[in-house]
Amino acid sequence: MLGTISDVNVFGLTASALYVKFLATSMIQARKSFAANTRMAEDKQLVCAMGMSSDLDDKALKVARDNEQRWRRIVQNDLESIPMAFLIFWGAIHNGVSADLTKTLMVVYTAARVGHTIAYASGTARSRMACWMSGTACILTAAANIAMAVLA
Repeated sequence: MLGTISDVNVFGLTASALYVKFLATSMIQARKSFAANTRMAEDKQLVCAMGMSSDLDDKALKVARDNEQRWRRIVQNDLESIPMAFLIFWGAIHNGVSADLTKTLMVVYTAARVGHTIAYASGTARSRMACWMSGTACILTAAANIAMAVLA
């Protein structure tokens, strides 16, 4: 199936898919921050805060803050990884790295990032690590292939 789609098209599709995932993740994190009462005071007037109770006992507040922190870290990890990965992938496309390899790396990276978010949200550390390592391996493979293409 990937054979009929160009590497530029796969770049666009995977970047778009990860943006939608990032947007959904950010929205979940924002909702968790309302529940944890970690938003700015003026945010309590927003529609998104409607129905949120600020009267939580200590145990419920700790759980809410832990959940908010988990989602904040998911968002932060996306911000650390996705932009740099797509710069590397664009570099692979621009520098003539095999289109089939680049397309495969982008699709696997995208699946790894989705898996990373699911694993992080579920609290499964080994799965999260495996997804992170898979995604990082895709970035490093693309970077190494750029170096080989440029220096060949």
